[in-house]
Amino acid sequence: MVENPPEKRSHKVIERTCRIVFDVNIRITEITTESVADYFTPDETGEGLPWEWAERQNRFLLALLQEEEALDRFLMGIAKGDFGFLLDSDRIRGMSDDEEDALFEKVFAGMSDDDHAFFQEAKRDGILYHNIELVHKAFVTDWEGANIKNVRVLKKGQSVQQTEGER
Repeated sequence: MVENPPEKRSHKVIERTCRIVFDVNIRITEITTESVADYFTPDETGEGLPWEWAERQNRFLLALLQEEEALDRFLMGIAKGDFGFLLDSDRIRGMSDDEEDALFEKVFAGMSDDDHAFFQEAKRDGILYHNIELVHKAFVTDWEGANIKNVRVLKKGQSVQQTEGER
């Protein structure tokens, strides 16, 4: 949060940029009745979503875990989006829905014909996100356990660096 924005300054201010590099863990949890109990209960009456809906998402999650490039891109999008949310910043964003849909197309293309058709139809109808809701909830970013690896002050033509062991 900037307390003295440039447009309100009446005195000379020197500004520097600090680059901070840190590691953050993202836990990925299999979709089971126990892991989703807080936000999904299957409807056995036929009125709502059945457990098959969650099972299909778990198959999607398992397929995503096998597609290393897609998984890495998705993890970067999660970390970036969560970081932007943590900072309450509109400038730092994760993947857009369209970027995510394109990324996930490769994932569901390798699934069974039935699952592939389901996710392809959801993408075509613009509701893919709603049909991978549990997949998104399976990824949890551990910001409290984040570790700063490198801090650097950037100056014109040089940088002053403080590394992990110098804190």
